[in-house]
Amino acid sequence: MKKWIIITIGIIILLVVGAGIAIYVYKLNNTIDLKLEEKTELANTNEYYNSQNIVETSLMDNKISPNAILIKKEYYKQCDHLKREEIEVPKSLINGTQSDIQRAYSDWKIESYAPKEIVIYKEYDGLCDEHYIVKEHNGVLGIYVLNENGEEIFKEDTEIQTQYLPEIDLEKVKNGITAVGQAQLNSVLEDFE
Repeated sequence: MKKWIIITIGIIILLVVGAGIAIYVYKLNNTIDLKLEEKTELANTNEYYNSQNIVETSLMDNKISPNAILIKKEYYKQCDHLKREEIEVPKSLINGTQSDIQRAYSDWKIESYAPKEIVIYKEYDGLCDEHYIVKEHNGVLGIYVLNENGEEIFKEDTEIQTQYLPEIDLEKVKNGITAVGQAQLNSVLEDFE
């Protein structure tokens, strides 16, 4: 009799486990069918939106930060110089977008754009404004700037009087001493002080 009880309990356990597995498989199939239906519905929705020429937009605009910097890079072909200047973004462009920068600097190319740093670039055919000539002007050393055509434009006089310079330095000043960049100009002037 004990044998029959054990066999009966075993059969009941097998039936319960079998029923559990059957229920699990049934639910799994329904879940798969629902997911396939959702994918088909989503595909149909995407086809509809694509057929309507609807353009998706980003919810996050890349607005210009109040503490953003604007890096201006200017390349001068004739002298092969690249000038780089960092400035604060003008207040009128804060919270603006890349298209606002493009409008404000229409003759510049935007090299990179991020909310905190914008880099713009422009090329020129001539010389940059950092080509100097130091020579005598009204009894003192004068500073001249070369314009984009290579012409000398008087900028300012120094307080260094030429009458006290040695003969060899007077000859150099008479021919003009060239300097490129503010640092080199300062070095040339310090040699005469």
